Amino acid sequence: MANTLFQIHPSQALHQLYKMKNYQGANPNDADFIFVGRDPNWAIDIETMPFFSLIKEYLNDGIAFWNKYKIHHPFLFSEYKEDGKRYHTMFSKLRLPLTFAHKISFVELIGFPTTGMAKKSNRLFQNYLLSDTNRNHLIQLEIQLNNPKKRIFIAWGLIDDFKFINRETGLFDKFANLDKSKLDINGLSQSENIFVHKHFSDSISNKTIEKISEKVNTYCE
Repeated sequence: MANTLFQIHPSQALHQLYKMKNYQGANPNDADFIFVGRDPNWAIDIETMPFFSLIKEYLNDGIAFWNKYKIHHPFLFSEYKEDGKRYHTMFSKLRLPLTFAHKISFVELIGFPTTGMAKKSNRLFQNYLLSDTNRNHLIQLEIQLNNPKKRIFIAWGLIDDFKFINRETGLFDKFANLDKSKLDINGLSQSENIFVHKHFSDSISNKTIEKISEKVNTYCE
């Protein structure tokens, strides 16, 4: 049963993996496309699940995992039924080829593993965002996301998170200055190299997914 209490994930094994790599897929420094999320959310009992070895394999080398299993994320295995399943199921509809494995990176605003629903504990989420533990992660993330050669994809709701971080720290000016009144919440909007869309776990449409797929494929041609 899914846990709904938002908190830092209790698994020390998961934390050790994130100390090595606090991203999923390709290294964001090397990737062409960066998909940004709020927090790296994992089921509270992920470490006791039979396929935790696959989770470790994926976090150790997301590119090799994609090439080996022909899927971009272990949540796509039928045995997994917990949080995050819909996100990666919808993302898989982009139908990106294996040759893109080294081009795609998943990053989050929080650089350490969490569990539960951040939406129900926004103040705690913001505390984690601004914590000393997360400070260096935000600084490095800003450098990566400010690279004009990257194509950055963010969900609509993250704009408010970027604005909050910017007010408190001065980071992410470019993202905090996005004008939501000029963006289409139901489609795919572009501002320079930033693309805004509905969250893959939300009511993102197949039409928007097709547009994202077209953008990724076009830039790779």
